[in-house]
Amino acid sequence: MVTPAGETAWDALVNQAYTIDESVLEGLSAMLVIAPHPDDETLGCGGLLSRAADHGLRPRVAFLTNGEGSHPRSPSWSPERLAEQRRAEAIQALDVLGVPRSDILFLDWPDGCPRPRGLAAYQQTLETLEDWCGAFTPWSVWTPWRGEAHGDHLAAAMLGADLAGMLARDVALMEYLVWGWTDPDLLQRHGARNVWGLACADLIERRQRALAAHATQLGMITDDRTGFVLPPEIAALVERPFEIFLERRL
Repeated sequence: MVTPAGETAWDALVNQAYTIDESVLEGLSAMLVIAPHPDDETLGCGGLLSRAADHGLRPRVAFLTNGEGSHPRSPSWSPERLAEQRRAEAIQALDVLGVPRSDILFLDWPDGCPRPRGLAAYQQTLETLEDWCGAFTPWSVWTPWRGEAHGDHLAAAMLGADLAGMLARDVALMEYLVWGWTDPDLLQRHGARNVWGLACADLIERRQRALAAHATQLGMITDDRTGFVLPPEIAALVERPFEIFLERRL
């Protein structure tokens, strides 16, 4: 059995966490999750998405990139083909979690090349998100933890904070962890206003099936030895009985 990344920090945060129960979920809905790549939505908050969907709360998910940079030396998988495949995997995974295609947005940023805040393309993405949110008016925006050491994850966190500031209501900004669990100083660095936990032991099998949909990240592509494969300790995040979220200070 593989131990998920950051088990010591996770234990400590579970003990600190306020409970996300049905009433809290309703108060945070409608919710928008921003994922840097297909698979981050399942690894970081698959239980949240599934629980909200089960309660009829219609969570929405926006993908910043299509993840086409994960296998750059594959002779049989061009970036265009891989982008199409990873989009299909995202749709399949979210279908398992209860989120239909109509509640998914692909923003089509280049994988591994985040757009700086000062560029017009960054502002255009914010406007696209703001327009999309006009149809459901979120009460919460969920992004990767801003301390995650990956450019696309940092960009997603920045976009979420900027979007929350543009919306016409007081929006909760919540952070989930993927690579942040590998940070040995997470407990000292997380900077959360509050820590929240969602009990989701009953959703482990569903989250595992959703992650299995991301086959390109689990070893399906074998002709690029330098290509990305999810480390077992990261894949095992979907086996945790509690998901942890950090309420960001604005």
